Amino acid sequence: MALLISIVLLLAGLLAFLLWGEKRLYRPDARYPRPQAVISGKTRLVCAGDSITHGNVSVNYVEILAAKHPDWQVFNAGINSDLAETLLRRLDGVIAVNPDFITILIGTNDVNATLSKVALNRYHRHGKTAGQPDVDQYRRNLTEIVRRLKTEIPARIALLSLPPMSEDLTHEANRRADFYSNIIQEIATAEGVAYLPLRERMKAELAVAPPRQSARFEETTQTIFVATLLRHVFGWSYDRIAARYRHHLLSDNLHLNSRGAALVAKLIEEFALSEV
Repeated sequence: MALLISIVLLLAGLLAFLLWGEKRLYRPDARYPRPQAVISGKTRLVCAGDSITHGNVSVNYVEILAAKHPDWQVFNAGINSDLAETLLRRLDGVIAVNPDFITILIGTNDVNATLSKVALNRYHRHGKTAGQPDVDQYRRNLTEIVRRLKTEIPARIALLSLPPMSEDLTHEANRRADFYSNIIQEIATAEGVAYLPLRERMKAELAVAPPRQSARFEETTQTIFVATLLRHVFGWSYDRIAARYRHHLLSDNLHLNSRGAALVAKLIEEFALSEV
């Protein structure tokens, strides 16, 4: 009887997660920037991006920054599964809060859309893109994001390179993420904004980390599903999930554990505290 009850509870939790996931994971929440939330006299930082920034399927580096700097008002402008084109569409919300600093971490889903038909179909289903994203489109969209921000507000802007896509740095996913990160650096240089070498720092960490047989990139859909289930239904920490998959910086193959999130927060903090 106890086993039957456990199975029923597990299935009920799984069903609740599936229903919650469709409604919850792909829409903005209360952290999305709203101009009426601006607090006068505080330094305003907006962190824009995708689920890595949104932080409900990943350790939330935006919350780390907000907790460490109570004199800042830190806005989370990350939305799960966003691509550069999706961020460009909702840029008005970022501009409306008139931040002093803006950081942009976007592109993992653009890369993933070129690698996985399953991922591309999910982006289509949730209205993230109507077409077939490619590297040229990514370059155009990210350039347009930077130019709009430069034109419409006086904020200091920083672009972050992409974190690893699985911890197998020899995989095609990471070779492609290297290429996209080079584009990010080129745009930052051409447009005169800051470049934050997140990818470079994470690769350096992985280079000296003890070797492990971690989850393969081809298992990404399953690892994200299981990781999110473990977190939101069973209450596992992202570090425990990372240990399950034998990861150093990632919880699943795309999102961050506490060590990975701390690296992002540190880079952004260094940027915001640096002299112009």
